[in-house]
Order: sequence, then C-alpha cells, then structure tokens
Amino acid sequence: MGNLMPATVELADGVAVVRLDQDPPARLRALLPTLTGVRGLVLHAGSRKASPASVRGVIGVSAAARREHVRELRALRTALAELPVPVVAAIGRSVSGDLAALADACDRRVLADDGDLVRVTGTGVVVARRVDAAEALRTGLVDRVVAPGHVLSAAVELAKQCKSTQDSRKSCRIVAP
Repeated sequence: MGNLMPATVELADGVAVVRLDQDPPARLRALLPTLTGVRGLVLHAGSRKASPASVRGVIGVSAAARREHVRELRALRTALAELPVPVVAAIGRSVSGDLAALADACDRRVLADDGDLVRVTGTGVVVARRVDAAEALRTGLVDRVVAPGHVLSAAVELAKQCKSTQDSRKSCRIVAP
C-alpha cells in the first residue's frame, strides 16, 4: 500500500533468505513458487524501525484497498503455511503490523535481544501490546533470542536444523544432525 521496498532474495547454505522491510503481500506470495530446491526459508524482517510514514500509508487508503490488502496478507500467510520447507522469521529489531503477522505465520522465530514485536489479541476490541525479547522468549512467541548481529545466521541455522512435516499441520521440529 504505497511506495514500499521490494524484497530481495539470497541463498545461504541451501536456505532461501528473503530480506524485507515492507512489501505488498501479493508480491511476496508470487515470489514463493520461484524458491525451488531450497531446504528452508528465512524471512528477514525488521532490520530497521518502521517509519511513521509507513503507518500513515495504511491509514490514508480506502476501505476497499485495506480489505484487499488484508485478503492478500491472509493468502500469503496460507501460502507460507503450505510450503513444504521450514519457514523461520529473523526479526532484527522492532516489528509490528504486517511484519509481525508474517513472523507469526512462520514455523519458528528468532528475535534480536534488543528487539520487540507487537502482540495483538482480541476480537471485536483489538488490543496491541509491545513485547520485549525476554517476554517473547518466556511466553513462546519466539524460539530464540540472540545478539542483534547474529539474528540472520541463527535463523538460517535453525532452518537447516528443522524438518517439516505435513501431518495434521506443518510443524518445525529440531532433528539431530
């Protein structure tokens, strides 16, 4: 919704790393089928703080555009859940909104120890609360908390250690090397 940075893709030890700060969900969803032959996917989010302009960009759009954006975000979350490989979020700083929703859709999450994320709860009345790294780890919102400079490498390593299953719901469990 607006002028957003495109995602970039790199390969690290057989794991696709998609770096993004903000991007339309439809563009990211279209990217997923091109990631063939990888053993995992890392979504690297929150390498910088969200700007107030990005928040204003969401507020200033029509109701129809917001509905379409939400529909595309849900479709992206579904596409991530259906991937046959583990999906790990690498959260480098503070994330909220779409990036927090995408992190929540991942099988595993790695957060910088100086980072935080917004936890949204409720139906009808929505409550959003910022959760710091220690609380996120303690409550199971993230799987690992690491130093800021190690978020991406820890997420790639976690993706390499995970094994996906398609039993009742895709899961990511650590397997012995």
